[in-house]
Amino acid sequence: MNTSFQGICEAAAAAWSVPAVAVSTAVGDDVTSVAIGCEPDTVFRVASVTKPFTALLTMGLLELEEETGVWPGDVRVRHLLSHTSGFDCELAERDLARFGDGDDALAAVVDELPAVRRFLGVEQVWSYANTGYWLAGHLAAQRADATFEDALAERVLRPFGLESTSFGEPGLDGTGLDAEEGPYPRARRPSGGLVSTAGDILRFGRRLLAEPSFRQMRAARGKPIGGVYGLGLFGERVGGVEVWGHTGSYGGFQSSLLLVPDADAVFVGLTNSSSGGKALYDMENAFFESVLGGRRSVASFVELAPDRLELYAGAYENSDMSAEIRAVPGGLLLVAAGDELFLRPLDDRRFEVPDGAHVRERIDFPRDGFVRLGSRLAVRIS
Repeated sequence: MNTSFQGICEAAAAAWSVPAVAVSTAVGDDVTSVAIGCEPDTVFRVASVTKPFTALLTMGLLELEEETGVWPGDVRVRHLLSHTSGFDCELAERDLARFGDGDDALAAVVDELPAVRRFLGVEQVWSYANTGYWLAGHLAAQRADATFEDALAERVLRPFGLESTSFGEPGLDGTGLDAEEGPYPRARRPSGGLVSTAGDILRFGRRLLAEPSFRQMRAARGKPIGGVYGLGLFGERVGGVEVWGHTGSYGGFQSSLLLVPDADAVFVGLTNSSSGGKALYDMENAFFESVLGGRRSVASFVELAPDRLELYAGAYENSDMSAEIRAVPGGLLLVAAGDELFLRPLDDRRFEVPDGAHVRERIDFPRDGFVRLGSRLAVRIS
């Protein structure tokens, strides 16, 4: 990395109106840090970058083939960590703050998990499920005879030397359309409750590369719209090389952790913006160019006949949203939460937003009667 990387980060932050960005990269022992609109040690909410932490804790305490005791017996621990349980992402009543901030909050949400809608059987379709991570965190805490927070601190945070990583509050406010005030609900913590610094998450990533469990975590177990998913980690190929990691988005914060095992390289980007992921995409490509000599490939669009597009038209729902999909000239129109998104086809079943504020966001139709809105399955209701 060199001074041009600083310029790329600044340009990306400006293009997407991101107030604060902290980036740290490591290639072997060569570490680079960039801070824009904040100090390098600023504490951000890292959201779902918490998931590889929870996966690592769970794998150290439970066998992957253990039953959960909460969901049907075909659902094992590995299905929770790989988002292949077939269950919906959230409770029907999404406000988990109602469970309070006591030590019993996680157990209280788990008591409601039997009522979560099940779309399909295990391993039939990959679908992001925060519910599975609440259950995994609860089971790990029970096995450790501790709270989830204490178990994670004892078995991951302290051994890894992560002194700035906790379930406290960030050092700055989130911004953008998704910004929220107030503390992160305690019952949600296993799926996304950590706050941290770019330096601490970099330290975690470098340590994870050397962990024996990392080999299991990077074994593909499910197939999202793009790439694969292991245990607490997304996987993709850039320039023919495996890249693993996780993104996070909550309350006006977006974050990214990427690991390139073959290059002994780690990228961490933390932002306080609902558009932060778009800015991080450009920074990640600069990192890939430096480390791998290439960028992520750019999708090519295709044309589909109108009668093919009409097959996908209808109303869909999950615990997160209701959406209407219409066939329009050249693609599909997704109408949800007052927004309209035009998507062009990548192939017979995958569609992508070609430009604008939602550029590169995708949906697909993994099987008849279902759509994946980004990463979350929704069932067709009409």
